[in-house]
Amino acid sequence: MFSAITPFVMVAKTEVRRWPLLGWLTAQAGTVYVERGGGPATYPGVNAAMAEAYRRGLPVLFFPEGTTTDGLYPEGGVMPFRRGLFHSVLKDEVPLSVAALRYSLDEGNGTATVANDVCWWGDTLFAPHIFAFLGLRGVRAVVRFGAEIATRDDRWVLSEGARAAVSAMYRELAGEGSVLPEPEHPAMHWIRERRGEAVVSRAIRRLRFVE
Repeated sequence: MFSAITPFVMVAKTEVRRWPLLGWLTAQAGTVYVERGGGPATYPGVNAAMAEAYRRGLPVLFFPEGTTTDGLYPEGGVMPFRRGLFHSVLKDEVPLSVAALRYSLDEGNGTATVANDVCWWGDTLFAPHIFAFLGLRGVRAVVRFGAEIATRDDRWVLSEGARAAVSAMYRELAGEGSVLPEPEHPAMHWIRERRGEAVVSRAIRRLRFVE
C-alpha cells in the first residue's frame, strides 16, 4: 500500500520469504529480511540487514508490531512495538518518522467486515482469504504520514514515542479525537524530501488515499 504512494525498501521477518506467492513478490520488490525474536544473538544480523536497506537511498519501511492484526487492539488499536529494529535506527543515526494506515469497507458487502474480511491475521489461511477479499467492493485505505520522532534517548524511549504517535494518528483517521492538520506538502513530496530515513507504521486495518 505504501509503495503505491512512493518507493520504499520494506523490511520483513524472514518467515515471509517462505510464504507462497507473497514470499516471491516481496523478494522481487527488494525486501530486506531480518530474523526477529531471537534476542541479542540476532542483533548483528539485523543491524547488517538494516544498514543494507539504509544504503539503498530510499525510505526504509518496517512494521514494529511484528504481525498483522484486526486493528482492534484495546490500547488505541496498535499493539506494543517490538524494539529490535529501533536499535539499528539509533546505531546508524537514521531519522525516524511515523505513518498510519487504516481501511474501510463500503456497504453492500453482506456481513463482511474490515476486521475479518479485509485484514489477514490470526490463523486465517491466506489463499481462501485473498479470494474472498478480491470479491469485496469498495475497499478503501487512508495513509497518513507523520512527523519525525525527536526524542530518542534509547530504543525503549524511541519505540514508545513512535507507538504513541502512530496510535494517535490511527485514532484520528477513525474520527476519534482531534483532526490531524493537513501536511504542508503532498505525501509524495513529503517522503521524497526524506530519502534514506526509516518510516515505521502499524500493520493493516482501514482504507482511502490522502496526501
